[in-house]
Amino acid sequence: MKKFTILIYTLIFGLLSCQKTWNDHYTEAEISDGVVSPLNLLDYLKSVPEYSKFVAKLTETGLDEELSRDQYLTVWVVNNEQMEKLEQMDLDETFVLKYHINNLTYDESKLKAGLRLKTLSGKYLSITIADNGSIKVGDAQVIKGNQLCQNGVVHEIDDLMRPDESIYDYLLSLGDDYSIIRDSVLAMNDTLFDVNNSVPTGVDKTGNTLYDSTFIIQNPIFEKADFRSEFSQVTMFLPSNAVIKQCFDDLKELYGQFGKTFLREDTLTAIDWIKNAVFYNQAVENYGSVEDLISSGGKIWRTSIQAVDLNYKRMSNGRIYNVTHLKIPNNVHIQMIKQLFHYWEYVTDEEKPALFTLSNVTDIAPVNRDNVSFPELGIELTYRTLMVKGDLIQGKPASIDFTPIMLQKNEDGSTGYKVVEVPPGEYNLYLGFRSSAHPFINVYIDDKLVAKSLNVEPSSPWNYDRSTNTVSGTKYNGWGGLVGPVNIDGDKVRSFRIKIEFAGLGKGTVEQMEPYHWALVPTQNNY
Repeated sequence: MKKFTILIYTLIFGLLSCQKTWNDHYTEAEISDGVVSPLNLLDYLKSVPEYSKFVAKLTETGLDEELSRDQYLTVWVVNNEQMEKLEQMDLDETFVLKYHINNLTYDESKLKAGLRLKTLSGKYLSITIADNGSIKVGDAQVIKGNQLCQNGVVHEIDDLMRPDESIYDYLLSLGDDYSIIRDSVLAMNDTLFDVNNSVPTGVDKTGNTLYDSTFIIQNPIFEKADFRSEFSQVTMFLPSNAVIKQCFDDLKELYGQFGKTFLREDTLTAIDWIKNAVFYNQAVENYGSVEDLISSGGKIWRTSIQAVDLNYKRMSNGRIYNVTHLKIPNNVHIQMIKQLFHYWEYVTDEEKPALFTLSNVTDIAPVNRDNVSFPELGIELTYRTLMVKGDLIQGKPASIDFTPIMLQKNEDGSTGYKVVEVPPGEYNLYLGFRSSAHPFINVYIDDKLVAKSLNVEPSSPWNYDRSTNTVSGTKYNGWGGLVGPVNIDGDKVRSFRIKIEFAGLGKGTVEQMEPYHWALVPTQNNY
């Protein structure tokens, strides 16, 4: 309809109605693309036979009065054929119809991509705009839009919309295939009595007030990403039980490669990280365009490693991506990878050349040193080092280039060994020695110099593993002394080599090195 016709209708409304005029609400430019009816929303809908079932349900639920009041609304109407789906939804009909009405008038000029409209149901509708300019509201396509009326606008859509659930309600309704993440998150709920919204109904015999009680649910996650609130926009990465169990199986296998047992405590650590890593106080767009996402719980979610189904599920307060591959970062579940040098003795002479390269070594042998007791732990042990001697010849330092191994039981019950393999990434390398009168050393990882002329004679932190991050209250099973950061390169779990080389005398007089242990501790960069 031409613009001058629209202006004539506007003048007629001003003369015939004492309500707020159309021109008060819209400028000429705003309505120039629409078709204006002199009727209010309810009367307009009644005038279209194809909407009769929609109108009948409005009347049946009492919502028809909303459409004839002195207020401005937007109605997302469907034809009679689409209204047949209402019975199939198994939802409260009033709730569904309210989902098709929102306050204020949103003609097509106001429908922008990403716009969220709060409906009379309390739920939000999301607007998306296709490249060809077509408009979608929720999952429905606008097929006949911009019918301007006396108190709002009507848009016909091609499908009856099912109200979106909140992330919280969806999580609550998940079946046993998602019980691990569902129960872990919901176990944090705390139900509290809401005195401000509870209605007093009297007093008991002791004078205490009785209430028609209202309760509220609190969860620590709500404080950072309120996935229950309709006012929020939250993203959740949702792992199924199968995905989490595969993650745990991967951890068990990995632990076995460097000599650690996957314990219940490791499971709890992993679950705690998952709970704090899967919620984001934003709608995550274009997954993978950013390498690292920071969760509302302060955890790093690396998109190149954590795999998700990009076809996310739209929720009333955000979106859910189903996780297809989950990995707990190395720096979360690996506290320390550690083994001892004297395991050299468990390798046969025939196999030693493949694992150990000796240079200018005159003697090498395990040696028992100090006996210690840790009564708090019920542990007594003897520190056993690997003594490596040289001839103290200028320009010919003694060295041992060592492929780390760990012990394991053979089928016949004897003690065997296995090469240690670790995941790639950045670590801090720690070493321990019998530090008394120990010479200076050079340290290499995979032939790359890590520390030159390192003085390991001070007992703290170099004497065995008695310093730095020991078991609480003891001097047991610590990291030892920090040599420096190292990078185990590659894209898969692998073995590596440590080389310790004589670099000059300290207080001693003999070219004799006595390494006790090595330890790798993942840095924050090791994912």
